[in-house]
Amino acid sequence: MKKAIGIKISRIVLIVGAFVFGFCVITCSKEDAIRTPPPENSVPTPSEDTTTVEPPEVILQAPHAIETKMIDGAAKFWNKDKNEEFVMRGVNYTWIVAHNGIFQDRFFAPGNFDRTRVRADFELLVAKGYNTIRIFMDTCNDGPDCIGNASAPGLNSAYIANMAETLQIAQDEGIFLILTSNDLPDTGNYWDISNAGANDQFEGYRNAHYLTPKGIESAQKYWGDLLKALYDRGAPFENVLAWSILNEQWYFRDKPPFSLTSQIVTTANGKNYDMASAGDKKLMAVEGIVHYIDKVREIINIYDSNALVTMGFFNPDYPNPIGLGNFRYVETADLLYQAQLDFFDFHAYPGDDPLYPLVENYGMVGYVLKPIILGEYGAFLDRYPNLDDAVKTMQSYQAEACAYGFNGWLYWGMYRGEGNANDTSWGFMDENQEMLDAMAPVNYPDPCDENFLLPANVALNKPVTASANLPDETPIMAVDGDIVSQWGSGLNATQWIALDLETDYDIYKITMRVAQYPSGSTTHILEASTDGSTWDTLQTFTGETEEADVLVYEPATPVQYRYVRITTTVSPSWVSWKEIEVWGK
Repeated sequence: MKKAIGIKISRIVLIVGAFVFGFCVITCSKEDAIRTPPPENSVPTPSEDTTTVEPPEVILQAPHAIETKMIDGAAKFWNKDKNEEFVMRGVNYTWIVAHNGIFQDRFFAPGNFDRTRVRADFELLVAKGYNTIRIFMDTCNDGPDCIGNASAPGLNSAYIANMAETLQIAQDEGIFLILTSNDLPDTGNYWDISNAGANDQFEGYRNAHYLTPKGIESAQKYWGDLLKALYDRGAPFENVLAWSILNEQWYFRDKPPFSLTSQIVTTANGKNYDMASAGDKKLMAVEGIVHYIDKVREIINIYDSNALVTMGFFNPDYPNPIGLGNFRYVETADLLYQAQLDFFDFHAYPGDDPLYPLVENYGMVGYVLKPIILGEYGAFLDRYPNLDDAVKTMQSYQAEACAYGFNGWLYWGMYRGEGNANDTSWGFMDENQEMLDAMAPVNYPDPCDENFLLPANVALNKPVTASANLPDETPIMAVDGDIVSQWGSGLNATQWIALDLETDYDIYKITMRVAQYPSGSTTHILEASTDGSTWDTLQTFTGETEEADVLVYEPATPVQYRYVRITTTVSPSWVSWKEIEVWGK
């Protein structure tokens, strides 16, 4: 997700991001290749070992409907079965619950998996026109109910059984899945293998995992165990749109080898890099993850070579700084041309940074060689406390992403996390499924049609300044979506407050909710500017006002501006506003 949902000291972990016919050794008969999944009630004990054995040399591969191809000069998704372009529309589906004092995504965990709910939700999404669901395979990675075997090497077969059943449900309901790995399991010996590569040149966890031979070994073993375990259970792979090698790839910037200022280091690809050279560090970051992708893809291809393979990426922090800081180090611009991925999965959330600078950071401006999806985007409650504002922002964000070359959209998420989980976002199922319906392809068929969109409150949580303010009534409180809180200058007129919308918008309406005691005669001058220097007067409001009145400016046709300023020259009270909303596209 955009922010880390939970943090361990040594690792940063996401805590909340079909086929029956054809799997057989080439010598099998057609009848032998037809396999049925085990009964619903067949649940192996968690201690059963599913450690990899040598796979057969040739496995008949599952047919997959979705491929990528060049269409009108740009790579797009294509549905071979329907002979038409495939426009990815869907959701990230997590099941976040409190466990041992923290919040975890336990979608597949034997104690939490709910096959009835899963089937009903898949049916609902299909009915609304959605075609893709992204599910995390291993965010539950530590404990007897999670993916790693808690008492022996390998995987928890009860957990794997739930994964196989979910694949069957997806096939039954006719919806595609992107299955993504967030991290190596803590148990099952995978983490132990990976961290054996850590030393004074390679910090444990992510840096060692991606850059050392032991890290590669652990990733190959994990993916081999996982796919073989699903294969052995007869899991249908037809509706796996893609295997996602990582939810969000990034390195620790401030840990070795990237923190080193000297030494020659040798990574898993056998190449040497000089840590005194910034260019070598960048090359190591890119070539290291290219090698990692190649080696994991080798394993995926053994069991499902027809499936697409992707990887998710956190935001790079240059050339434009991003709001969440830079302890994560990400390189994507060169990967777009070097990585053996079928499409790229980039993540961006409104509220911290405008979308276009992130697009520049990803290096995707003008890029057409492979599809790129917006695999995570969503409306966090701390940024959009009003669901109507959240809906309008999400529609607008999705349409804006079209203009920058995104080929698919997966909203975060199906359900809101329980309790006080950090980064709680509006879910599809909140408040009578308002977000689900608003974004649904049956209601909103063209994600790129900006004419379909209603204007959104583009002032929400945007930068704001004022002539003065009380310590507990700061300017941001006039654009926080809360009609109870207020900006208060603490002074008599003349006072002003100014908003920076961060880009030009077509403005359809501006509403201003009065904070005033006592009531009386007021004068408010509403101005707007495209450059922050030259101001046009839009309207002067003069008359009797009182607490909670709403003043409305609504032009006959939209006007385009970036900056909005309100100057109060007459008031019987200290100058204040409860909420200022700018409705625009």
